[in-house]
Amino acid sequence: MNLHRFLQEQLATVPVANANYEKLKQIKTKAFDFGDYKIYVHFNPARAVSSLAKLDAKSIAERPCFLCAKNRIEGQIAIDFKGKYDICINPFPICDEHFTVVSKIHEPQSIEGKVRDFLDLAKQYPDFIALFNGSKSGASAPDHMHFQLVNKDYFPYPIENPMPGVVEKIVLRSNNAEELEAKVNAQLELLQRQGELPASHTNLFCEYKNDQWVFTIFPRIQHRPRQFFSEGDDRLMMSPGAIDMTGHLIAAREEDFNKITKEVIVDIYKQINKCKL
Repeated sequence: MNLHRFLQEQLATVPVANANYEKLKQIKTKAFDFGDYKIYVHFNPARAVSSLAKLDAKSIAERPCFLCAKNRIEGQIAIDFKGKYDICINPFPICDEHFTVVSKIHEPQSIEGKVRDFLDLAKQYPDFIALFNGSKSGASAPDHMHFQLVNKDYFPYPIENPMPGVVEKIVLRSNNAEELEAKVNAQLELLQRQGELPASHTNLFCEYKNDQWVFTIFPRIQHRPRQFFSEGDDRLMMSPGAIDMTGHLIAAREEDFNKITKEVIVDIYKQINKCKL
């Protein structure tokens, strides 16, 4: 099914999602100039469900998994992908076309053994960019495997473009799926062997364009910055995931949106993102 049409059909039948997509029109945005690129901060209160979620083992064990089919929002339906995943509208969107691609079985959030599915997803939906949050890198459901799809128009710059001085990334390209799958797995294994990248600490993007895949890895060294846990005036309840790593920081609280500065932005990225290659 065409995802653009599917989104509109779901907005007509899922009131919670429709309300949150309407709220996107009211998002406040400000830009910080870094020379060759800008970093945007968006005030999006609908993202509080994800950004401020309690992710300790006890909290996860005590709540029903909202990605399992039996617990989804009333009216939410799915498109099958490869017989393994359900493509669902994301009811708490970051942008105007946002989908969650959910494993049909309840299994941990891990890219191990799933890279080829990720590549296939990007190729099947070339109007979108596929992304993956590691279980300690922005995933609000670390207990249930899922990818996401976001419309390409959301990003003013290609994901793979350098962001010197602030964000490090690794970019792999290929027109051969088997070759790229091997390269990605080898790269992730190398980072893990060097102690740079725990398996749970990675943000991944995949885009299919010009007859090839472009795969971007954002290595992580920390889940949330110290400001998230601060009790002082520097407190910022911001929990960067994959989207944030591209230069779109999401603030679920207006007070955080109002007080963040360019210096704090750099500090946040330096705490969570590191690559020595």
